[in-house]
Amino acid sequence: MITSVRTALVGAIAAALLPLTTPSAAAEPLRGGTVDFGRHLQPIDGFGFSQAFQRADLMHGAQGLTPEHQREVLDLLLNRTRGAGLSILRLGIGSSSDEVYDHMKSIQPTDPGGPDAPPRYEWDGDDGGQVWLAKEARRYGVKRFYADAWSAPGYMKTNGTDTNGGTLKEEWRRAYADYLVQYATFYRQEGVRITDLGFTNEPDLATSYASMRFTPEQAVEVIKAIGPTVRRAGINLVCCDAAGWDEQASFSAAIEADGAAAHQVAVHTGHPYVTPSDQPLPTGRRTWMSEWSPNGTTWNEAWDDRSGHDGLAVAEAIHTTLADAGRVGMCTGSARRWAPPGG
Repeated sequence: MITSVRTALVGAIAAALLPLTTPSAAAEPLRGGTVDFGRHLQPIDGFGFSQAFQRADLMHGAQGLTPEHQREVLDLLLNRTRGAGLSILRLGIGSSSDEVYDHMKSIQPTDPGGPDAPPRYEWDGDDGGQVWLAKEARRYGVKRFYADAWSAPGYMKTNGTDTNGGTLKEEWRRAYADYLVQYATFYRQEGVRITDLGFTNEPDLATSYASMRFTPEQAVEVIKAIGPTVRRAGINLVCCDAAGWDEQASFSAAIEADGAAAHQVAVHTGHPYVTPSDQPLPTGRRTWMSEWSPNGTTWNEAWDDRSGHDGLAVAEAIHTTLADAGRVGMCTGSARRWAPPGG
């Protein structure tokens, strides 16, 4: 499953995996039975987090975090004996033309001259701190790297900007596929293999930050246009990270209804911000709850203060997804929706 986990509350993941009992249930006498630990039931691809929108740069000391505290944060997130041992990292594929704080700069910030023009890619080897974080995660044993685009660059879209919605122009679909694969290629050059790639995030919303709209029908057509390029690169195509689980069900249903699109998508992903992840998605493919946080702007280290922003709230959200959504893969955080004080 995929859920957003705040740094201070990564212990909620472990709590969510523990069996929950009521006092009355605990008092009932044990009954006979057997447990077959060799039987495979729900597969879990892992748990993870995201530090996109330059949050990785903060972790790497952009605002003064010392090397000792950088290691402390990394250990809390990734160490398998002293921390949460998270095993998947979600990366943000940039779409902005600048590097103003919390923008993610595009690897092709300006129009190369149209969709058929030779591309003019730029790579700084840093990617808002995400390259450093990905390399560190790999050293801790992470092997699953999910790169996702909140938007295409503005010149590829109908509204001319990477923010405030708009959709991908049809004539740019092939170039956008090449753009996404090139992002993965740059990471491979840095020694990090992108295993999973998404072309959209919350296509059911238009936001003031990087965003791009698709209907389920539009997403199906984009999948058929870019899927073969992504698959030839040996990368899993992921779709669609809708803001609500019910909303993602509409995207998944449309994909499964189209044989060509269904063949291209390896993982179906959704978020429970709008509607909860409390039922299986209509697909036989792997499903990930790929982002969630309690939102809010106040740092909260409480385990259970009934605020809805505490550790137990995070644990309950993870447990609901694992128990009710079925076939869930991993859990990652939303760096854009929530940041600690000063970030």
